[in-house]
Amino acid sequence: MLPLDATSNLSDLHPPIGDGVEFLLQIQLNSYSCGGLVIGATSHHRVADGQSMSNFFTSWANMVRRGTGPHPPPFLDREAIVVPRNLPRVEFNHREVEFRPPVDSLHEATDPTATCKVENLKVFFPSDFIARLKALVPERRCSTFEVLLAHLWRGISKARGLPESQVTKVRVAVNGRARMRPVVPAEFFGNLVLWAHPTATVRELAAEGGGLANAVRIIHEAVERVDDRYFRSFIDFGEVECGDMEATAPATGSMLCPNLEVDSWLRFNFHELDFGSGARARSCLRICRWRG
Repeated sequence: MLPLDATSNLSDLHPPIGDGVEFLLQIQLNSYSCGGLVIGATSHHRVADGQSMSNFFTSWANMVRRGTGPHPPPFLDREAIVVPRNLPRVEFNHREVEFRPPVDSLHEATDPTATCKVENLKVFFPSDFIARLKALVPERRCSTFEVLLAHLWRGISKARGLPESQVTKVRVAVNGRARMRPVVPAEFFGNLVLWAHPTATVRELAAEGGGLANAVRIIHEAVERVDDRYFRSFIDFGEVECGDMEATAPATGSMLCPNLEVDSWLRFNFHELDFGSGARARSCLRICRWRG
């Protein structure tokens, strides 16, 4: 039987990490007597974001099946996209949002989830349920991602038993390809993701009759702020100010209560992968120690 559930055993299906060597990409092929094949992949996220890896696997599968090169080919001209402006303009506070001073390893906090039992859950939301959620926010034309995230944010905050005055935020990955001007080709290979941080109090999320609408509005406005101007400011910041700063992106296991981290895979093509023997049975991440 193929291992389709996200458990700690999935680590055995991936190339080992460690030994002081950092690889940009490692692939491990796991074949079974039943004819099944599991492809375990480990990649460096700073080199390629989710859309890039989706494009990579789709092109790889097409090349195996058809014997032709990738079509369309990857867009690799990073200098045409991430070059700083001639007169750099840092318009936003990237020093506290995307970067921070280096952390002294002797005083760096340990991972509080290291000894916890954390389960990865898969939940299916039918289309009629999502339609009912959208109907609860008639004053705004919201996306499936926005309304579903708003629903989960409210529900998780309630389940956690947080006080009404508690501030909670969501770290949302924002793909810059369609937001930058001119628009960056979807085939761009690299990492063009920054983050939005919708922030609210539990009271705002739990408001009777308006909590869902509040959450949708807060999410939408936070994501909208990460536009071309914001991306250009970030690129200029990297040119003139970052110095010895390190990224604020949390390591695995550090996105804890009362916050959340959310990524959308709705536009990725992993579900279309076919290496010549038919559609894939399952795509999933390794088990992640994230409480939220």
